[in-house]
Amino acid sequence: MLLFLKTDSSQRNVFAFLIVCAIVVTSTTIGSAQEVQRVASLTKVQSSRAAAAKQNKYTFIMFWKDQDEATKAMWSSLQQNLANKKETTTFAAVNTNDPAEAKLVEEYGVSRAPMPLTLAIAPNGAVTGSFVKKINADYIQQSFVSPAKARCMLTLQSRKMVLLCVNPDSKSAMPQGVQNFKAIPCYKDIVEVVSVSAAESNESGFLQELEVPQQNKNTTVVFMAPPGVMVGMFNGNVTHQQLIAELQKAGKGCGVEGCKHCKE
Repeated sequence: MLLFLKTDSSQRNVFAFLIVCAIVVTSTTIGSAQEVQRVASLTKVQSSRAAAAKQNKYTFIMFWKDQDEATKAMWSSLQQNLANKKETTTFAAVNTNDPAEAKLVEEYGVSRAPMPLTLAIAPNGAVTGSFVKKINADYIQQSFVSPAKARCMLTLQSRKMVLLCVNPDSKSAMPQGVQNFKAIPCYKDIVEVVSVSAAESNESGFLQELEVPQQNKNTTVVFMAPPGVMVGMFNGNVTHQQLIAELQKAGKGCGVEGCKHCKE
């Protein structure tokens, strides 16, 4: 279920940016009355995940069907490796045949997935790890990602494109070409602009994965599309025409409905 993002032409591994392509994560902004009704209808594990998110914690959910040796081993490993991470994580086990958790199983589309399966879910709702049959300390550690990476992952999993602007400092303005692209009616609702400063130490690992040039004095724009397409990397002078041209080159590789046929 985990894929490496690759370029559309050379198929070269550009970065170890893992995304769970089979899972669509969506979020909705609703009114207070609706929110009360929605919270009341959450399953037990959904409520636990929501509470963890408010505390900026990751949630690890192990889905299982049979209490076989693989299930027992995965659950034991989760308990052992998360025991000293109570300040940053919570975890739960869900039987996919449990009617009480049917909404959660449907949400992540795991009813027919190989079992046992553990998903790591960031506070913002992005699935940052998907592990079948086995899980260990290294896998768990890899699931903790930077805020910008989590935001990019959630956007792609929500079937939207990402324009990541890596700025030399926090005062940099959004590139004009990015603004123009975002303003195009048929793109504005299917692209998310994520800005990050290259000076942010907690984002250095993510930027290295992206192979963003280090010590760049100008903004770098990284263009990504679902399910895991690296459309291109550009300098801050990129125009919206160039972005459109590269997107069209991606062709069927772009997973956003209508993105290949958008007209200005």
